[in-house]
Amino acid sequence: MRVAIGLAILLTACGGRAAAPISDAPAALHDDLVAYATASCLILQDNSYLQDQGQRWAGAIMQNAHGGVEKWAPVAAAVKAQFATSGVAQGQGEGPQAPTVPLPVMTCGRIASTPVVRKAIDGAAKSLAADYPAPAR
Repeated sequence: MRVAIGLAILLTACGGRAAAPISDAPAALHDDLVAYATASCLILQDNSYLQDQGQRWAGAIMQNAHGGVEKWAPVAAAVKAQFATSGVAQGQGEGPQAPTVPLPVMTCGRIASTPVVRKAIDGAAKSLAADYPAPAR
């Protein structure tokens, strides 16, 4: 039961949209920017597996991305600044006397919705919008 609840929390944190897209930006661009923010957060974690996954994910995004790297950099910088301020979320361990446990996946799943990161995503979306093809109608 506890495993099922944990998985439900994990999927909820990672499965939803972190922030509504800017109306002028293509949905693919917004999705890429949110994914890039999440991957950038994983890179900052203490866990080497999460760091590796974040690096691989960010690399895959950048391989398929449009626009110059310099247009993406403010998102990673905002994630780093937000993470330095807020750190990793903590959750209650099993049992009433259990110590808290770090929740890095939840932290990264929600980082794109923080005001600092959302502002950076919005700015990057505006500067990258012309580099992304318009969706077919």
